[in-house]
Amino acid sequence: MMISNEEKLYQRLLDIYPSSMATITNLSYNDDGKANFIDSDVEGFNFDTVINCHPECTNKEKSPDSLFYIDSKLYFVEFKEGGSRKEDIRLKIHEAVSTLYAFSSKYIPEFNRADFFNLDIRYAVVFRARHDNANPSFAETLEMNSKKYHLKNLDGYVVTKTRVASHPSSILKILKKITANSVTSITIHNHRGVPLLNVAA
Repeated sequence: MMISNEEKLYQRLLDIYPSSMATITNLSYNDDGKANFIDSDVEGFNFDTVINCHPECTNKEKSPDSLFYIDSKLYFVEFKEGGSRKEDIRLKIHEAVSTLYAFSSKYIPEFNRADFFNLDIRYAVVFRARHDNANPSFAETLEMNSKKYHLKNLDGYVVTKTRVASHPSSILKILKKITANSVTSITIHNHRGVPLLNVAA
């Protein structure tokens, strides 16, 4: 049975970085603020552990927190505070794709340039709203997200598709989708790490 190039690349990452799986609780943890964001024991790949192996890349590239594989799609997911800068969010996906390209060139030599740029790579930014309203209206959140980070002009260019979510039900929907329904409930914390809301499918 043939596997997709997306799955082949993800499996190769697991081969080279066998200790990089981490729970969503750990992946979403805010190291600067020392605060939990999302509680879930379901695991994803910690992409922060991946080093750009291009010989001329001497510094650690910026990258989204995590990478998930499902149904021949690779999903980068960045967990952020609501006050994050647009430039930082956009730079992370650019440098992540660069890191992934260097990785595939080194560890999957049968991949050619066209193989890589035909990969279905998606990017979701899940951010913590900067208020203590555990469950804002969906319309309010949708309006806020539509103006956040201006990622849509990356669709079909750097990645296949982008998504931004901060509403608890939208966050759960994304995590459920990229984990093959393994995530069935989450607990959302505020910026101080205090649990605010449990969301179930």
